[in-house]
Amino acid sequence: MRLLFLTPAFPPFPGGGERYVRSLAATLGGQGHVVTAVTSSARLEKDFWQGTYPHEPVYETVDGVEVIRCPVRPFPGGRNALMAWRKAMVLLSALPGNQTAGLQRMARLIPPVIGLPAVLARLTSDFDLVHGFNVSWEHPLLAGWHVARQRSLPFVVTPFAHLGTGDDRVARNSTMDHQLGLLRSADRVLVLTAVEQAELAARGVKPKRLGVIGSGLDPLPPLPGTVVSHMYGLPDPYVLFVGRASFDKGAVHAAQAVLALRARGTAVTLALVGQSSPEFDRFYARLNEVERKGVRPLGIISDAHKHGLLAEAAALLLPSRTDSFGIVLLEAWAHGRPVVAARAGGIPGVVDDGHNGILVEFGDVTALAEAVQLLLTEAALRQDMGQRGLEKVTAVYTWEQVAARVLANYQQIMPSKEAC
Repeated sequence: MRLLFLTPAFPPFPGGGERYVRSLAATLGGQGHVVTAVTSSARLEKDFWQGTYPHEPVYETVDGVEVIRCPVRPFPGGRNALMAWRKAMVLLSALPGNQTAGLQRMARLIPPVIGLPAVLARLTSDFDLVHGFNVSWEHPLLAGWHVARQRSLPFVVTPFAHLGTGDDRVARNSTMDHQLGLLRSADRVLVLTAVEQAELAARGVKPKRLGVIGSGLDPLPPLPGTVVSHMYGLPDPYVLFVGRASFDKGAVHAAQAVLALRARGTAVTLALVGQSSPEFDRFYARLNEVERKGVRPLGIISDAHKHGLLAEAAALLLPSRTDSFGIVLLEAWAHGRPVVAARAGGIPGVVDDGHNGILVEFGDVTALAEAVQLLLTEAALRQDMGQRGLEKVTAVYTWEQVAARVLANYQQIMPSKEAC
């Protein structure tokens, strides 16, 4: 098959959704399918409002996948203006009636990718199917929908829907009129968990068009031949947070839980790996010198060092409400580490509470601290949960299995299109 993928960003952009698209495309390409991925040239999240250079598309091949990176125009007013624009979209969607037309026009700046229609028009390949990703940064997804309809091609969406705790600000950002319209009109919506499947069905996506495909675990990199935690000055024991250090990801709550444990005499440190956010930077700036010894932001580090820290950590903390799956959960389990995560988004569809991890309510710092305390105290429980997680990864979450599920869904919608 010849497949056209549309995604707002692509590695080296350090996001789970971006890594997902790369790994799926590479796996399908390795099986003989031809994948073209059209994306932005953003390398970090700030590029979505600061813009990128050069102002021409860049064509390259990554892991056997043709990748076309389109430039991003700076958003006037920067991040604050972009967030205000997004908030205005949410408010518009909340008005009576269907606001899809206006929202689609506004979505062309989420993110402000330059020249997407022109790049897509120049593609001469006879594609069999268009597959768009990420309904939260939906400009490329919307462009994919247009090209699919223009060429009478099957249109597939993997939304990575951030459904939060049901009807909070996070959920509203992924369920506006135009976003639900895209999902309802797609020939197939491929979600990562049964939780996401049920939520979207409740929001009007026909159940017969929904398929659960899960996620896969990338091959683990060779670990450094030294104790990685010592390289970063981390004492034992420590717990690890991996992802964008933001409020919605639970980074602030993770830090508050560890600080609460330290205040009552539990020797534990939190290390955070990944991009930061303004709200976390403000939180961290308010900590005193003693508190900062217990909360260590490490920023973006190499994949090998990240895995080294996972292998040495007492547990992974992911108390997030913005994860449709959480690939880092699989990475922690691959090293036999237990996880503590939020009962929000798609995470409950991945973590089996009490079996291979512990789930707490999003924002419940007390419960989060108690879960960390339990795992620090009960070494056998830590080991058992980590081992069960490893067994689940091996049995369920490989990219070959994901690709097989994706291809099965593709094949189910091809005959009807061919018949047309």
